[in-house]
Amino acid sequence: MPRRIIGLTQKIEYLASRSKLIYWAASLYYRNVIQGEIDLANITRDDHILCIGGGICPFSAILFHQITGAKVTVIDNCEDCIEEAQQVIARLGLSEYVHAVWQDGGNREFSFSDFSVVHFALQVFPMEGIVSNVKKQILPGTKLLVRRPKKCLSIMYSQLSGSSLACCRYITHQKACNIGSTLLYIKQERAHEKKLAIPSGAVAARSVDSAVSFPCPVAV
Repeated sequence: MPRRIIGLTQKIEYLASRSKLIYWAASLYYRNVIQGEIDLANITRDDHILCIGGGICPFSAILFHQITGAKVTVIDNCEDCIEEAQQVIARLGLSEYVHAVWQDGGNREFSFSDFSVVHFALQVFPMEGIVSNVKKQILPGTKLLVRRPKKCLSIMYSQLSGSSLACCRYITHQKACNIGSTLLYIKQERAHEKKLAIPSGAVAARSVDSAVSFPCPVAV
């Protein structure tokens, strides 16, 4: 079953990259996930978002812009994927606002400090190393949104230790097939991590406990 879900996701992305109709239908699956992440991190049009791991059809990057109006850059370490993604973005008329760049999230020379929000796709590999690299380079106040798989699929994705993003706020995605949760980490001036209070009612339809702090869930 896990392999079937991942294979189905990849097939849908492939078909969506070639059909505008299939793209719009498939994007409905991601819309609720993205809206929850926007509410969790309080993202606005003034943010500059970096999406790491866009694949051939960067649904998340596109939806982040469409919902918030924010400028978005999406990177992937597969050159073929980026070429496909650029075509999808161009067909939607969003090339001015959403940029797809061939780049590796583990590159220490890439300027992560240019972004106010960094989003990690579920398929990022190795998740632990790339999260660590980004944390070292971002400026204080930068928000990291890290997707984690449902527990039954955790073996299929790159692992993330509980200590990497300790005591993060998170939101669960009960209706998603493979995305279990999204963690929020905010870099501070000091070594400790600050938890972002979730706006009252912003994620009322999702399983979020805004009253207490949480340990980092490896999978939900």
